[in-house]
Amino acid sequence: MPINKSNIKQFLLDTKISTVMASPVITVKETDDFALVQEKIALYDVRHLPVTNDAGVIVGLITQRDLYQIHSPVRLEDGSWYYDKEALHQFLLMKVMTPKPFTLKPDNFLYEAIEATVLHKFGCIPIVDDYKHPCGILTRDTILKFLIT
Repeated sequence: MPINKSNIKQFLLDTKISTVMASPVITVKETDDFALVQEKIALYDVRHLPVTNDAGVIVGLITQRDLYQIHSPVRLEDGSWYYDKEALHQFLLMKVMTPKPFTLKPDNFLYEAIEATVLHKFGCIPIVDDYKHPCGILTRDTILKFLIT
């Protein structure tokens, strides 16, 4: 059976991000100790953390990939991974994050998010309210899960 691409495109144009995004979003503050990034990634099983300032406004993004590139973990005999907390303390989050990430709002449409993800190879898009406070996150996984359920 042939796929009707126009129907798929229309569905993506009609679907608001608010119905797809993961919320609440786990964040870190730009002044947090860098070791907290690793702790939150492990604790919440996420790969992307929006970074906020003291007012809660998004100012950056840090990812699991960034963490691996900055400081690789050591594999223990039991198969688990260990990060040297002292080594992580040497890094300032505000110096290693990606500043001013691309964001969208909950009322934007899924098509816009997918288009931006493909064009710019984004792993995630933070979703913000009118005051630039993170209110959700859209990842490739959240999009795919939405489409198969």
